[in-house]
Amino acid sequence: MIIHHDNIKSELCELIIDKFDELNEQQIISQRTNDDIRIFGFEKVLDKNIVDLFFDIDNKASIKFFKKKPVYQTLMVNKTFVPFDKLSLGSGSGWHRDSYIERQMKTIYYLTKVNIENGPFTYLEPKLKIFSRFYPMKARLSENVDNRLSFCSNKISMTSEKPGLGFSIITNYIHRGIPITKNVRYAIQVYSGLYKKLDFIEDLKIKL
Repeated sequence: MIIHHDNIKSELCELIIDKFDELNEQQIISQRTNDDIRIFGFEKVLDKNIVDLFFDIDNKASIKFFKKKPVYQTLMVNKTFVPFDKLSLGSGSGWHRDSYIERQMKTIYYLTKVNIENGPFTYLEPKLKIFSRFYPMKARLSENVDNRLSFCSNKISMTSEKPGLGFSIITNYIHRGIPITKNVRYAIQVYSGLYKKLDFIEDLKIKL
């Protein structure tokens, strides 16, 4: 369900954050909510060797998970922060799975330190196989679902004492970014399509 990668260097994390902040200041973004700003198509502003690094790691993870390379890949960088109204749903806007039907995964690297206060990626690991990919039978869950799921799943948060932590995870399982209560979190993700181009992601890519 999850593959851990070697950390990327802090200098690379800082470079990506600086490019994100520069685009954000110019209002060149893809999506904005009260606690999250996203830029899709980030490969447009990174050197090819950096893009190839992330895509190659994602390719290898896909082969391990699915015995197949994805046919489509793109990079998204996001900044998650404490909203003015304090009503944060976290990255991904609550508990969800990416798909029931198509096999899907994401490769994620934190660009900052991440603890329980600044929005760690969190997933539900089934205690029993019967409660695996298809439980509960919803793509998006309500906010008060934690207690109802505790009997069948372990809730695991990915934290890191330093920037650069990386992992790939199957996103057909329930997951979310925990609501942020302090500081900020930057992360870069590889969005990939195993069988086809993701047209809805293409529409979100920044225009330069």
